[in-house]
Amino acid sequence: MIVGYRSTIITLSHPKLGNGKTISSNAIFRRSCRVRCSHSTPSSMNGFEDARDRIRESFGKVELSPSSYDTAWVAMVPSKHSLNEPCFPQCLDWIIENQREDGSWGLNPSHPLLLKDSLSSTLACLLALTKWRVGDEQIKRGLGFIETQSWAIDNKDQISPLGFEIIFPSMIKSAEKLNLNLAINKRDSTIKRALQNEFTRNIEYMSEGFGELCDWKEIIKLHQRQNGSLFDSPATTAAALIYHQHDKKCYEYLNSILQQHKNWVPTMYPTKIHSLLCLVDTLQNLGVHRHFKSEIKKALDEIYRLWQQKNEEIFSNVTHCAMAFRLLRISYYDVSSDELAEFVDEEHFFATSGKYTSHVEILELHKASQLAIDHEKDDILDKINNWTRTFMEQKLLNNGFIDRMSKKEVELALRNFYIISDLAENRRYIKSYEENNFKILKAAYRSPNINNKDLFIFSIRDFELCQAQHQEELQQLKRWFEDCRLDQLGLSEQFISASYLCAIPIVPGPELSDARLVYAKYVMLLTIVDDHFESFASTDECLNIIELVERWDDYASVGYKSERVKVLFSMFYKSIEEIATIAEIKQGRSVKNHLINLWLKVMKLMLMERVEWCSGKTIPRIEEYLYVSSITFGSRLIPLTTQYFIGIKISKDLLESDEIYGLCNFTGIVLRLLNDLQDSKREQKEGSINLVTLLMKSISEEEAIMKMKEILEMKRRELFKMVLVQKKGSQLPQLCKEIFWRTCKWAHFTYSQTDRYRFPEEMENHIDEVFYKPLNH
Repeated sequence: MIVGYRSTIITLSHPKLGNGKTISSNAIFRRSCRVRCSHSTPSSMNGFEDARDRIRESFGKVELSPSSYDTAWVAMVPSKHSLNEPCFPQCLDWIIENQREDGSWGLNPSHPLLLKDSLSSTLACLLALTKWRVGDEQIKRGLGFIETQSWAIDNKDQISPLGFEIIFPSMIKSAEKLNLNLAINKRDSTIKRALQNEFTRNIEYMSEGFGELCDWKEIIKLHQRQNGSLFDSPATTAAALIYHQHDKKCYEYLNSILQQHKNWVPTMYPTKIHSLLCLVDTLQNLGVHRHFKSEIKKALDEIYRLWQQKNEEIFSNVTHCAMAFRLLRISYYDVSSDELAEFVDEEHFFATSGKYTSHVEILELHKASQLAIDHEKDDILDKINNWTRTFMEQKLLNNGFIDRMSKKEVELALRNFYIISDLAENRRYIKSYEENNFKILKAAYRSPNINNKDLFIFSIRDFELCQAQHQEELQQLKRWFEDCRLDQLGLSEQFISASYLCAIPIVPGPELSDARLVYAKYVMLLTIVDDHFESFASTDECLNIIELVERWDDYASVGYKSERVKVLFSMFYKSIEEIATIAEIKQGRSVKNHLINLWLKVMKLMLMERVEWCSGKTIPRIEEYLYVSSITFGSRLIPLTTQYFIGIKISKDLLESDEIYGLCNFTGIVLRLLNDLQDSKREQKEGSINLVTLLMKSISEEEAIMKMKEILEMKRRELFKMVLVQKKGSQLPQLCKEIFWRTCKWAHFTYSQTDRYRFPEEMENHIDEVFYKPLNH
């Protein structure tokens, strides 16, 4: 039967479902459906549409917030004509005009955990003002801020900008040379101590902290990019001109920024690729990406074009390279993992100057490494996965991340993406989303097109519409359940919600309501049939049911062996006829015979399992077991039937193609292996046939489980590859293939929850938060 049913049952009370109902602990789901519901008011929908339009426009905005720190370094660059004059006086004007009320400079609005960032930015601005002897009043107020907040310099709870332990002590020394009286107690924050910090192994990125100690000519020779910058960092590039004034490309780089921003610079430039990648990723994390399909496709097309050209903005930045690979591959673009080969070796990665700057690179590399689809060609990803996982797990054990936000991101990334409930994660991401959220390099920054009120409000409203749609569809299923009197066939009302929660992640989207409902109905029907063929009905009754289905149009001449068979077949006949009628309307041709044949195949194999295997009459070969048990599991019946309701006309030849057969086969084996790995102990006690017991005839139980896990991983990858890689000459629409991968993903998530939801209240909280509780709770 379909994966996840007849498993642990727990009580779930909720006003929407009625009190005292029960639900399968494996009926987990993810967010997917979003619609305009009938009860939405015109004014609320107008605001929804307006916000969506503004978000669409944000794809054309690629700027980051101003960086006081970087702007100060640019302001310190002397003129090419006179060392006593600033080259970029407009940056000095910006510094004078943008001091905050407390005397500091930094991200605006700031954050309580960004005091180190404010101290670093403020000191840099003071150095710039003092160097050019301007802004006496601003200098006085800035010194006051540093004096009152200097306690944060060594505070471990504060988030440190990258290179803070190198750059800040260096700026203190520069202040002393300028006779700038800083009221800071002497601390042992020396450069020597800073170099022992593993987040600053690649010191060239923060070379401004070494000043005249650097061989700037050599750094420019080794690390200057095509755009003239050093590491796309305005501050480092400016430092090169302060300490080594003879590089035209560095000047041109800084001039190009100021041509766009007039009198300030961001902490990273250029920002186009960064902004597009982060925007697409954010929309997916919020679960609202379906509203922006054309904009996302255009953005990814551009990124793919640059990927093929080996664009420097992508490949010179670890985060950009890993994110681009992940977003492109998961969106069906042909990208090779060979491009990540330089990150395979951990020691080489950390030793490569300018590559590693923070945990973000490791995090993104790990997420990219989970998208392996080929055991041989993607060994690069496997190697990256191994060392990044070990690195992050060690950091968690040692509490080695700079803030709680980073720790949460790492904990989530360590869970393989295919065992995560997207719906639950969408909710978590929305709850944690802040329009004033920030990221940090050498200075904290925001992306206005990613962190804004429109996106926040739009995501909340969209989630609420999704919840309303799901609740309405659940009521439709409840009416169908009552009309068919399924309770008389041994199916409790719990399976209304359990079956529907299974359908949501597999058939997402408001326009696929019919497909989602059919999927849920089929899960219930299959559960009933499975119960009868497994235990409720006698062998003669099972044969009677099969004959009735075989003689569908003339079933009345067959007769019923029992009242049980009559009740079951009457319900079954009515349901399949209704479903076949809707399918015929959608497909423009009759598909009833195909639906009936799919059921016949399942029933005959169920009977064979009972008569031949369960009785001990025969022991199946492993290949035979996997083939039969995956079909009786519903891995073909339900996905193939669902194809008729997704809004695409599917030909008979297409549904009988080798491609569909492969998708069904891999999906079925994955579901069966997941089930057998979880239930092996119980089924061994019951004397039931299980792949573990079959393998144990020649190897130990431990070896059998290990072999099954290897097969599972191989089949999962083969299925993933069939879905992601367009087969030459394939006519199968992408949406059709996605149903199989989503089924696999849902099964992984379901079986990963066995230990997580042992107690009823845990499952109840999970379902209530995702399905019913408003986001403002």
